[in-house]
Amino acid sequence: MTIEKDCIFVKSLSGYSGCHVNLYRKNNQLFVRKSSGNPSYNNRLKKQFLKQKYFHIDKIKTPIILNNGYENNIFFFDMEFINGITLAEYMKQITIKEIVNLTDILFNSLSVNESIYCSDTQYIFEKKINSLQNVITLDDDFILKAFQCLKKFDFSNIPYSFCCGDLTLENIILSPKREIYIIDLLDSFYNSWLLDVAKLFQDLELGWSYRNVDTSYNLNLRLEVAKQAILERLKSMPNGDYLCQATYHILLLNILRIYPYATDINTIFFLNKSVKKVLTVLNKMR
Repeated sequence: MTIEKDCIFVKSLSGYSGCHVNLYRKNNQLFVRKSSGNPSYNNRLKKQFLKQKYFHIDKIKTPIILNNGYENNIFFFDMEFINGITLAEYMKQITIKEIVNLTDILFNSLSVNESIYCSDTQYIFEKKINSLQNVITLDDDFILKAFQCLKKFDFSNIPYSFCCGDLTLENIILSPKREIYIIDLLDSFYNSWLLDVAKLFQDLELGWSYRNVDTSYNLNLRLEVAKQAILERLKSMPNGDYLCQATYHILLLNILRIYPYATDINTIFFLNKSVKKVLTVLNKMR
């Protein structure tokens, strides 16, 4: 893909979203370009572009869109570069008091009050689970148990609302001014603030953002405090027990969804361990 002559390539930014994400410099200003991996991904990236363009949540920001268009039949959009620290990194030094305050801000930003309930929610989840089972050819006992667990759960009361789509700690950035930014908004097979909670638990419960590094006792403690703070918020809501169980079922589904894209041994090991852990948590919840 070509880019303006006065733009200097800085580096590629990795991810699992099926896109190319590159950092560029123009007139001493950094910007990020996100482009489709291939033309078939264009429509999905356009949805992500629109979600980010019209994003509006109190106390939470997302990078400003600078430009968008097509090059060689590939859709792209440019956005401002946020110079800050990811929450995944900041969790290594954050105080316990800050954890509680920050989780409150994140939870209060979720579209809980704008939720509605749809008649076809169960069908949408069943369709996703079945299509995923057709793609994952692994016949390990714990994988089969995971699909059995998902097929037994009632997803019909999962609220429908706006969601960020990939709310991991790596995608939450704190700016030098202590502003909170969400990056890498994704489209989803189903939009719900509960899917954002499950993505947070992908880190807080399973340590997705730390899968390739050794974690300390202090970091694990901080992750546990953040997880418990969110669980308490869920439990205090009407139908709280259901929401907690739903979060872990969605988390299990999210982990299974990564398998088709996992190629390295470390990631596959992480996924296997995570599936077993979530199944254990769900067994204790029953």
